[in-house]
Amino acid sequence: MYHPRLRGSYYEMGLRYGTVLRKHCFKLPEVSAQTLALGNSSVDEVTRHFPDILEEIRGFADGCELNHEALRAFIITVGATELRNQCSIFAVADGSKVMFGRNYDFYYRIKKYTESYLTAPAGGYKSLGTTDIFVGREDGVNENGLAIAISSVASRTIAPGLSFALAVRYILDKCKDVQEAREFLMKIRFLTASNYLLADKSGNMAVVEASPEKVSVRAAENGRRFVVATNHYIDEEMKTMENLEKRSPDSVKRYETITRALSQNNGGLEQKAIKDILSDHSGLVCSHIDAIQLGTLWSIIANLTKLKVLRAEGHPCKTRYQLDTRLRSPRPE
Repeated sequence: MYHPRLRGSYYEMGLRYGTVLRKHCFKLPEVSAQTLALGNSSVDEVTRHFPDILEEIRGFADGCELNHEALRAFIITVGATELRNQCSIFAVADGSKVMFGRNYDFYYRIKKYTESYLTAPAGGYKSLGTTDIFVGREDGVNENGLAIAISSVASRTIAPGLSFALAVRYILDKCKDVQEAREFLMKIRFLTASNYLLADKSGNMAVVEASPEKVSVRAAENGRRFVVATNHYIDEEMKTMENLEKRSPDSVKRYETITRALSQNNGGLEQKAIKDILSDHSGLVCSHIDAIQLGTLWSIIANLTKLKVLRAEGHPCKTRYQLDTRLRSPRPE
């Protein structure tokens, strides 16, 4: 996993990292006419809500000497052509601390592209974000103690809008708490279906279940002090937006495994207990689907109260979690 540090204007961040990747002979995958058309039709929605990211994409294209329109379409449409990942996410609060746990599961061949960014945009919040998409993010924690992670849901439809990768990036860069993140997610149009799990250091937490047709928010229920998301919808109204035939076959089992473990504690989980949940094999939370070469590529544990982030760059059952202190260091000049 690479660990880039980016700061400055959005164009400067894109230019700097594009230049680095050009030196490493980065090649953009072929962009189909269909992807190009969907990307172009989504530009207006991205411009409306997150014009800064378009400047970063332009800078990246200039630094990497790539066709700007093709690169923009590739990034804007991430997740539209295939189900992106199988992931398990939760947040739990006990009154004294708020903990966040996340496993990102995808094909092993993608591991060589994974990155953990320290991003300090001019006019935005500093964050640690993890991804296999160089401009977007799939999870992260920002300097305000706001955490977000996504899990893909099989879409019934795809429509022009913001991809999960850009929505997560916006929230890390621009939102200070769960309330602001929820407000953003409720007003945008989505490219595909996803769950967005949000938690902040105050103990606020929610899962935004989003699709191109409809958006719903669920919070901790029935006295629980936790929320969980895997790769399916929980809200009854949202289930009609999901392509059930393409649902991840172990999504429900992972959800039930995590929910059961958290219910037994009802908050108050220490770091070791969270590691145990993320390393669980009986409930398939720690993924090893070797027949298709898919499994957990990284795992995150964050204490949002203390702004403490730990990351295992591989299966959490056998990879040591390392403390990442970059978020707590002074903002780079």
